[in-house]
Amino acid sequence: MKAAPILIAGAGPVGLAAAIALQGRGQQPLLIDARARNAGVRDPRAIALSHGSRLILERIGAWDKIVATPIRAIEVSQDGGFGRTHISASDHGIEALGYVTRLGNLTTALLETAVALGIEVRFASALGRASMAPGGMLAEVGGTAVETSLLVRAEGSAAAQDASTRDYHQSAIVCEVWCPHGHRFRAHERFTREGPLALLPLDTGFSIVWCMQPARALQLAGLPAADFIAALQQATRFAPYQWSRVCERHIYPLQLLRRGADTAAREAALGNAAQSLHPVAGQGFNLGLRDAFELALALEDGVSDHALALWRERRRVDRDAMISTTDRYVTLFSNDFAPLRMARGLGLTLIDLLPPLRAAVARHMMFGVR
Repeated sequence: MKAAPILIAGAGPVGLAAAIALQGRGQQPLLIDARARNAGVRDPRAIALSHGSRLILERIGAWDKIVATPIRAIEVSQDGGFGRTHISASDHGIEALGYVTRLGNLTTALLETAVALGIEVRFASALGRASMAPGGMLAEVGGTAVETSLLVRAEGSAAAQDASTRDYHQSAIVCEVWCPHGHRFRAHERFTREGPLALLPLDTGFSIVWCMQPARALQLAGLPAADFIAALQQATRFAPYQWSRVCERHIYPLQLLRRGADTAAREAALGNAAQSLHPVAGQGFNLGLRDAFELALALEDGVSDHALALWRERRRVDRDAMISTTDRYVTLFSNDFAPLRMARGLGLTLIDLLPPLRAAVARHMMFGVR
């Protein structure tokens, strides 16, 4: 039998960040992943990092390795109605409200940081059955029994543990597109009757997250490149861009999944293993990163039931608020009910006209709720 003070299942960005942060607080994590070593580093999808996430990544020593495009302004608007909000980094005295990077690049940077710190990372090592044991957990890893004081689940979907589910009846087309005149480091979030459409600046083009009914997503994603670009051009006529090229398109079904309460005191879930959010506002990874970093802070003096209970309570506020916020965005903005469209327009206008309200919204998206 092998002993591991802290066992983390899942060597994606959240699991890696948790291992690095825990190591920095004097803990000894063992990180395992069922996938092959290169599975995560080859992921071409883009991910949005908030300003608060940059600060965390700086503190754990990984930020300098990440290649990212800054978001210096965000415009939020709705299709078929008035109202627009513009949020600028300069209003808050910071370089950027957030950043966009490819998931593979982020995973590579975190993996290199973990290896440089001497953290043991085992790939092709799946987590099997786990059960409570005196003072911790007993887990099967690749046919070997591992005794640990804390099992951290960061391996994927929250559905594995009595998750509550909400099906949005939407799918997201995710791809990269290029435009000849650049993006001016500006992101756009457009709410349409089918679902939100996000344009995130990346390199010399944009990462597109286009949400709509599943049947329409399949139809659009299967179009020839020229026809897809024409459809995207029509959908983004609110923005001053001419699309010139599109890369491979991916489709993802959209659901809200939230893991049930941990069945063992010495078990914790982070990132998508705890909650999977709709991509509106791009908060999924940022929430998971806060989970991971604050877990390391809570366990600075060692693993204990008391420390873990405090961490769960402290994270509950931020988790509940972010889950509720993203869920409401989807339900309130993905429809064409005229009175609600009017109310949305008034809300967007008020946020734009009232600097304190606009600042509160920006802080919520950059740092979560405390």
